[in-house]
Amino acid sequence: MLTNADIKRISELKERSGREEQAKFLIEGKRAVTEALTNNTSIERIIVNIAVDPSKFAEIFSVAEEIGIALDEVPAGKFSRLSSTGTSQGIIAIANIPSISLDDILNEVRSKRNALVIILERISDPGNFGTILRSASWFGVDAILTGEGSVDVYNPKVVRSALAAISCLKVVQEIKPSDEISKFKSIGFKIIASSQNGKTNYADYTFPQKSCLIFGSEAAGIERKTLDLCDESVMIPRVGKMESLNVGVASAIIMSEMVRQKSVLKK
Repeated sequence: MLTNADIKRISELKERSGREEQAKFLIEGKRAVTEALTNNTSIERIIVNIAVDPSKFAEIFSVAEEIGIALDEVPAGKFSRLSSTGTSQGIIAIANIPSISLDDILNEVRSKRNALVIILERISDPGNFGTILRSASWFGVDAILTGEGSVDVYNPKVVRSALAAISCLKVVQEIKPSDEISKFKSIGFKIIASSQNGKTNYADYTFPQKSCLIFGSEAAGIERKTLDLCDESVMIPRVGKMESLNVGVASAIIMSEMVRQKSVLKK
């Protein structure tokens, strides 16, 4: 049974400071918890609202029991202290944040012939961030690196938006892109910026087999000191009248083209 002290401790995971201190994060909702279990996310315990019909979660309970995950039922009042949304559907999982360093990523991609690493600068919108994570997982990205000023990947809103992508991707946060780019260049990567003012139409550019692709926020873009270190900048040409393209959409378009080019080369 969870004590009031336990509830307080778990509720701290709604804030970044609590997640960083405890190295845990919250997964809310039936679909998100199911996908996390399916993708072998390291889940510590599952908490359900006692006021919700438990038959809704029968499959989740069965899997959790089989692999030894703790199950707790709490009253609605206590459950509301843990939830950060009104649509959690009465179920929350507590998961462990993987311990992955930049050196781990560098060692993994060093010997690969084909590799794609995404660097995100100042992407503060959780919905856009989650969309990028889902696209990255779909297109087989090797790793995601986030710069200072980006939203926490384990923010509950990002987790809801990204769903299982968080479990499938290797993510390193709070890097300084301008300080780390040289490390990727030294192992054969080319650095490509995606920018509205890019030099080359993305569809006309032949993406290198080992690429670091950088995206910035719609409002601020990519920092000048980062742009100066890039080997190339690409853009998606505008045909209509919109002032800018959502970064979540833009990233998916460019990742799709990169995968298409690799598929053509294999034929």
